Amino acid sequence: MKSGMTGLIIAAAFIGPGTVTTASIAGANMGYGLVWALLFSIFATCVLQEMASRLGLVTGQGLSEAIVQTMDNPALRWFSIVLVVCAIGVGNAAYEGGNLTGAALGLSNVMPGSLTLWSLILGSLALITLISNRYALVEKLLIALVALMSVVFIAIMFIAGIDFAALKEGLQHLGFSNVTLMLAIIGTTIVPYNLFLHAGLSAKQKSDDAISDETLSTHLPSHRKQLFTSIGVGGLVTFAIMSSAVSAFYITSITLSGNNIASQLQPVLGDYANLFFAIGLFSAGLTSAITAPLAAAYAICGLFGWQQSLAGNAYKSICIIILLIGVVVASLGLKPLAIIVVAQASNALLLPVSVGFLLYVMNNKKVMHNYTNSILSNVLAGGILLLIMILGGTKLAALI
Repeated sequence: MKSGMTGLIIAAAFIGPGTVTTASIAGANMGYGLVWALLFSIFATCVLQEMASRLGLVTGQGLSEAIVQTMDNPALRWFSIVLVVCAIGVGNAAYEGGNLTGAALGLSNVMPGSLTLWSLILGSLALITLISNRYALVEKLLIALVALMSVVFIAIMFIAGIDFAALKEGLQHLGFSNVTLMLAIIGTTIVPYNLFLHAGLSAKQKSDDAISDETLSTHLPSHRKQLFTSIGVGGLVTFAIMSSAVSAFYITSITLSGNNIASQLQPVLGDYANLFFAIGLFSAGLTSAITAPLAAAYAICGLFGWQQSLAGNAYKSICIIILLIGVVVASLGLKPLAIIVVAQASNALLLPVSVGFLLYVMNNKKVMHNYTNSILSNVLAGGILLLIMILGGTKLAALI
């Protein structure tokens, strides 16, 4: 795997229907009031993904394997395994529901058929793609379409212009009025399964590029730079989506809905906005619908030492279970935009589990040797973990 690819894959992973929908709703409802949450999320993603990347490059193993390795007490080890399985399993199942809903929403806006029907069709398509083991080829095409949609959003941001006075006001007055939307911004950017996925990709890169312990110190800085650049691009796309929604909905006082969400593309695409948005959302949704089950299966199989490929029965079974749960969630007939936002917020609530274990592993000398976290890394990651827990606790307390 080429050195720059892991960061690009991680950046692409959070530009899914959740990001498009959540950033659009945030811009339409709150203007630039949640830009601070996006900036925090991008910064946090850089901090946490750097740790996951370093883990893979140093140890040559994924986060799941490292968690098991550091837990000497059998009872504690099994408790940790159950906790991670629940967090990743539940989180990815929620994501899957949002992914399929997003893809179905895109198609249902330009083609006949209900959201439920399209969810079933797309779920079947994702299942066939996974079982046939042809997902790599399909994903390349879909990712290219998502990249094209991202370029269009960035173009719209510059064409429509940014209201810098409103942006300054949004940054000066931090918006806390909608905790669910705030958590959704965080959850759609700091994707929990990406921590496991990135560690695994970096471990593969160490093997593919034959990175030795002697040359590791020279690889880490360039790897880190490429990672931060890729995540920054992902953050720019998210901001562009939010900014487009501010221009199309917030400033004009038009209420955003599943039927008019594509209108923010009209400054560039005119009458083709609906069709292009449908293709983009379908591509983003189906790409994520294929990736999420694979990532969940990879993380869970790593905990138990099972084969981490579709050739393994356990891996394939986990993929199918996650996909089926997603189809059920997407077919419930609930409001599509609400499903997508709640899916992102639920992952923010589960994020502390993954971050907590990552922090624990990164400070274990038996695993990381001379590459354990610095004091600064621990302070930053600890602060990120604390803020997410406070926001999540606030939301949970409001629900009780």
